[in-house]
Amino acid sequence: MTLLQPLLRKLKAPSLVLASLLFATACATAPPRPPVQIGTGGPRVDPVTGEQMKPGDIAENEIEDLASTKPVRGDGGLIPPFMEGRDIKRAAVLLPFSHPNAQVRAEAESMLAGIELALFEYAGNSFLILPKDTAGKQSVTEARVDEALHEGADIILGPLFGDNVKAVRETANRKQVPIIAFSNDRSAAGGGAYLASISPDEEVARVMQYAAARGVRSFVFLGPASEYGRQVDSAMRYQASLQGGVVVASAFYDPAGDASAQARQIATVLQKEIERGKVAVMIPERGVKLLSVAPLLPYNGVDMRQVMLLGTSLWDDSSIWREPTLAGGLYAAPDPENLAGFRQTYQRIYGKRPTDLAAVAYDAAALSVRLAADDNMRYNGVTDPDGFMGVNGLFRFRIDGTSQRGLAVMQIQPSGVSVVEKGISVFGPGPS
Repeated sequence: MTLLQPLLRKLKAPSLVLASLLFATACATAPPRPPVQIGTGGPRVDPVTGEQMKPGDIAENEIEDLASTKPVRGDGGLIPPFMEGRDIKRAAVLLPFSHPNAQVRAEAESMLAGIELALFEYAGNSFLILPKDTAGKQSVTEARVDEALHEGADIILGPLFGDNVKAVRETANRKQVPIIAFSNDRSAAGGGAYLASISPDEEVARVMQYAAARGVRSFVFLGPASEYGRQVDSAMRYQASLQGGVVVASAFYDPAGDASAQARQIATVLQKEIERGKVAVMIPERGVKLLSVAPLLPYNGVDMRQVMLLGTSLWDDSSIWREPTLAGGLYAAPDPENLAGFRQTYQRIYGKRPTDLAAVAYDAAALSVRLAADDNMRYNGVTDPDGFMGVNGLFRFRIDGTSQRGLAVMQIQPSGVSVVEKGISVFGPGPS
């Protein structure tokens, strides 16, 4: 097992700005209060410069310290010698570091790096992380959770995949240890598991609320016949019902095939709906596939000036922004102003850009340290109705384990993207 705390105490690298920490409690009848600040991701004023480090790098003068770091037991949990005599709080980190897919391995490494950055800023000398390799397998994940609980984990960060979350949440719940997982599978939430990832449901809700506020009541779906596509379609129908609108048509195409027939079908619907009033069409697609699907609408006679084009965070990709059909298109995402400092610091330390989930992992780790400082690493701490402000903006966990986000609305323009409506900074009164 790898113990990272000695590195975090001694590593010569820039850290992050220590935001003022606001403790707040709320009840259903209380006025809105500021969320707990858990991080800004900005660099310190006086950073220590040095050679760029990569996740897992060890300086030569630290090898001896690490070799002598033999875990001992005191309070029933894992305690390395340099932490003896302290009131230790432990966070297990369950990620698929040895997954057979290289992209998944890279994601896991970037997430661990994000967690390390949060510890640089907040952890102090009484907080220990216990990294565990799940390999992405359910049986391995179950074994790693058993290990983590035996070693005294107070909170679990991970796993990444929904099936793995479902497999371990009951075990952790029996020990009253909350899980902050990184899956966006809504069915994995609950039973003591809270999903930190930004779900498609939240993105759909935000961009549809923006559209509805501008008079749109008719919505159309054109997307892949995949689990993701159907999740977006379902979220659209739910949101439309809340807003007094309707999804008038949905067309699903083979993700690996041609979308021409479905685009013609949707084009016919759009031309009729345009005559009745404002209409929006959602295309939850990415990259090259999006560049082939979106132009099919004007090709089939749709006047795109009369249509509000919507997408998900899959559109947060500069490679697709020059497509003329997407000009004016809207999608929801974390405010880039909040993320800028985190991305710059990560790039400076590790020499590469962070993944999107690295920022999510950073916020989860910062939240864990904050709860540990308040001696509140329990379910009622995780579900603070005031929420938390991190590098991904405002968020809070609902009782059912899903998360609510204060996302911004982005618009694609010829010069790139811009924020057309910032995310909220305070949740309203009442339960989450």
